[in-house]
Amino acid sequence: MLKGMLVTALRNANGDCTNSGVTSHHSSLYLIGPGVPKVVEVPKHAPNILRLDTIRGRKVAKPRPPASKLGVRGGAWMMGGNFIWSSDSRFPSSAPIPVHDRFETPVQIHALSH
Repeated sequence: MLKGMLVTALRNANGDCTNSGVTSHHSSLYLIGPGVPKVVEVPKHAPNILRLDTIRGRKVAKPRPPASKLGVRGGAWMMGGNFIWSSDSRFPSSAPIPVHDRFETPVQIHALSH
């Protein structure tokens, strides 16, 4: 049984930069991973699951990649502008956590960087 906690997506009111990331579709999400309290049962195949990760000493949340993204070689997950937060005192950070739910394929990365 997978357990984690419920969190809320904090979005920019001026538009979505996630490239259709999970935080653009869901306001309530499940957070799982090391250091996350096991408060609620998480549906195994829910589309709104984020996993807590650490990049260069900073906490970030990343979606469990859908099958369509797993086979893309050279693709990248990055910050799409949204954060997660919970008023629950067990939330694993004293500040909102950035969500890396923007996925770009190698072709998109090349087109957007030139």
